[in-house]
Amino acid sequence: LTYNGKTVPLPFNSAILKWAAGTRGILNKTQVPNGISFYNIYGTSFDTPFDVCYGSESSPIDELSEICHSNPKYFCVDGDGTVPTESAKADNLDPVERIGVPGSHRGLLNNDNVFELIQNWLGVSPENKKHSKTSK
Repeated sequence: LTYNGKTVPLPFNSAILKWAAGTRGILNKTQVPNGISFYNIYGTSFDTPFDVCYGSESSPIDELSEICHSNPKYFCVDGDGTVPTESAKADNLDPVERIGVPGSHRGLLNNDNVFELIQNWLGVSPENKKHSKTSK
């Protein structure tokens, strides 16, 4: 969109669409190599933007420059606040296990449940932190 002589990127960009379609094509052909186990942990329980609408049926935007002066309406779905749950599960891979954990996108990195899942899948357990009692 050109507005007052400046170019303003809009939410819909043909170059990004072409890039995304190419990426989707690569991902659709991707497979986990034999002997490698794939696990999927994704965040849930947060409103996550899925779609955005400028204007409305009763008040459509006629000129692109009107976008600069309108407030978008976001439609949200379940997810981690960044990635919708539906998208996080749409990897076309065959996981050993796929688990949704209530948490935000970055919050999952510091989530005790996620850490326990990873430990379980790796077959490791936390070291015993019991101190032995000794007598003097």
